[in-house]
Amino acid sequence: MRVVVVLPTYNEKENIVKLLDRLLTVTSKIDGYTFSYLVVDDSSPDGTADAVGDYQKKHKDVYLLTGKKEGLGKALLRGISYGLEKFRPDLVLQIDADLSHDPASLPLFFKALGGGANFVVGSRYIAGGSIPQNWGLHRKIYSVLGNTIVRFGLGFSSVHDWTGGYRLYHRKYFDESKQALKAHNGYVFQIAFLHMAIMSGATIAEVPIHFTDRKFGHSKIAPSEYIRDILEYIIRSRVHAVRHGPFGKFLVVGTIGFVINTVILELGVFAGFHPTVSTAVGAECAIISNFILNNAWTFNHRKISREKIAGKFVQFNTTSLGALLIQTGSVAVGTSLFGTGLYRIFYILGVGLGLIWNYWMYSHVIWRHEDGKK
Repeated sequence: MRVVVVLPTYNEKENIVKLLDRLLTVTSKIDGYTFSYLVVDDSSPDGTADAVGDYQKKHKDVYLLTGKKEGLGKALLRGISYGLEKFRPDLVLQIDADLSHDPASLPLFFKALGGGANFVVGSRYIAGGSIPQNWGLHRKIYSVLGNTIVRFGLGFSSVHDWTGGYRLYHRKYFDESKQALKAHNGYVFQIAFLHMAIMSGATIAEVPIHFTDRKFGHSKIAPSEYIRDILEYIIRSRVHAVRHGPFGKFLVVGTIGFVINTVILELGVFAGFHPTVSTAVGAECAIISNFILNNAWTFNHRKISREKIAGKFVQFNTTSLGALLIQTGSVAVGTSLFGTGLYRIFYILGVGLGLIWNYWMYSHVIWRHEDGKK
């Protein structure tokens, strides 16, 4: 089978040759596959393209594609499109060019592929994987928090690493998503691509990787922009999936509340609070968000009048208490029986049961028709 290896670069002169050497060494030992290596450079001012040009003189299976700087997503879109057209591969391998991804892990990717997967993701957040210990606290929080929001916000919690760029997949998933992916850039490109692949029926496998901090150059991530773009993508995806009717809108509002709840839960646990306490605080904040958005949008055809808003909010909190008790009770009982390490599982269970309770109470009590009909 033919594989094109796509390496997006911007100012990676100090890293790219070392990475290519390691890649060629590792892939030469993987039987049954032929590899082409495509460096996609965004006109790096540090001479990355020149370094690759010199390297090509002795390695005829290394290719260079240059273009203007438009961000990671556009570089990947351009590079993968070119690679598929030029090399006609069966598989695409993505890997970052800053030496943060170790090519020595590649045999695990191909083993997973042989085991039945058709989209393999290198994961920092499963057993055996890791992020750098020397990362600053803020970067660890952004990384873990961003992936947690995506996992639970999109509803595919079984996939742990959504933003990483170490992936191996069948070309059909890019062919099917290419047009839609033009709307995305940066790290959201990685999220959107994986999301579209899952929605297309891809069999996902994750393999553990040790993510290593770069030794040369600087990280291109902008933390605030990173979190903002992730939240925007999740909200847009949920809204796009909504069908007409209050239940679909209820799910969107619930997703927003869920993200709020999850962020507060994870920050609370990170700060040292017990998951039960963090869940309760997050749930109350989600309740406030849910009341405002449900009244303004989900049940706007039965919108509560100004003179009744205070009383209805108290009633809303009272009815939501059932969901809060279900949620915190699930976490409390689950963690007491199985340990705090599994708090996320019982949190999700509690959210699911609370969702059923909330919709029934909202539609039958808070925003019921004035004549008493449903």
